[in-house]
Amino acid sequence: MINYTIEEKLPSIEEYIHLRKSVDWPYPSKTAIEKSLNNSNYCICVVKDDSVIGMSRVVGDDSFIFFIADVIVLPEYQNQGIGTALMERVMSYLKENVQDYSYITLMSAKGREAFYEKFGFFKRPTDEFGYGMMVEL
Repeated sequence: MINYTIEEKLPSIEEYIHLRKSVDWPYPSKTAIEKSLNNSNYCICVVKDDSVIGMSRVVGDDSFIFFIADVIVLPEYQNQGIGTALMERVMSYLKENVQDYSYITLMSAKGREAFYEKFGFFKRPTDEFGYGMMVEL
């Protein structure tokens, strides 16, 4: 069992890039990262020995639309309960801060859908909801 803390804070731009690179996710310019991180509704980092080894954040309209973004744990620390701890904290924050009839969404990395299903998320389409969709510009 590793020793770590979960802190409500933003990662530095360099820490954010390091996390995304570690899981082969693309990343935009440093200017875009800074603006995006600063516009987060909520952000937590997993810290071990003064180094950020994981993070997650919530973005949205501060009313009833929220998106869970950047649930990332460095590969060498995955499968040790850190991602679960991140999601538990994020879900706790949302339960305390969202309005009735809120929409909370996320995009799962391919093959990681079952992880999010443990927190009540479901795959689309369903009889009630169509496909989730996206566009990259």
